[in-house]
Amino acid sequence: MKQYKDITSRENLIYKLIKALSQKKVRESNGLFLIEGTRLLEEANSRGVKIKYLIINETVENVPKINQGCQVLRLPNNLFKEVSDTVSPQGIIAVAEQIEISLADIILGANPLIVVLNGLQDPGNLGTIIRTSAAAGATAVLLTKGTVDLFNPKVIRSTMGSLFQVPIVNGLDDEETVRWLSYNSIKIIVADLDGEEYYYSVNLKEPFALVIGNENRGPNDIWRKGAYKQIKIPILGSTESLNASVAAGIILYDAVRQRLGK
Repeated sequence: MKQYKDITSRENLIYKLIKALSQKKVRESNGLFLIEGTRLLEEANSRGVKIKYLIINETVENVPKINQGCQVLRLPNNLFKEVSDTVSPQGIIAVAEQIEISLADIILGANPLIVVLNGLQDPGNLGTIIRTSAAAGATAVLLTKGTVDLFNPKVIRSTMGSLFQVPIVNGLDDEETVRWLSYNSIKIIVADLDGEEYYYSVNLKEPFALVIGNENRGPNDIWRKGAYKQIKIPILGSTESLNASVAAGIILYDAVRQRLGK
């Protein structure tokens, strides 16, 4: 029995939707996003992400098995390339429902480590920080309004599947988030070029939220005013600053080092 439905026309409504999901406004209005590649699809499926459509290239011989009853659509090679966001497509794209998590859904545990991204603009930076946060055992990642779209295809790809491994709350108001952290006794530590202390001199064993701001301007005044401490990373050469994802990784893994007692 045929496992899929063939789509051969650019006028097909589902095809038009898939192609339009490259646009943020279409993703938001439909509550959908694209997952490209077998590895990301398998990770999403294993974490219970709802798949609406599974799209395969005509060259794909085996349809990936997922434990949901989604519709499988097959595209000819030329149409598939038009909806693919990668240079070397693997021939697998899923249309998935966006993951919606609120602050109330976060399970903090005994010693939370929260990552807050405030106005970050580069998709690669966001994806890499999410991936590093998951690897470092972060409790949650919070994205404030003005941060690059979580469901941007480049962000999804950069996370390497970690998007589905750590709770991520999207589109938060700055002041609301500061109040939530304060209510839960989580100290705000802002990474800033003009920080008062070096990161390695600060106690990162206690519950804290690391705030990484915009690549050019840093965090906004709401976060600076709400900070328990503002920390910096020593820069010994003539470079003005570190990449945001690199800075986040350095600080997060010093927190891991401190918490492991080494």
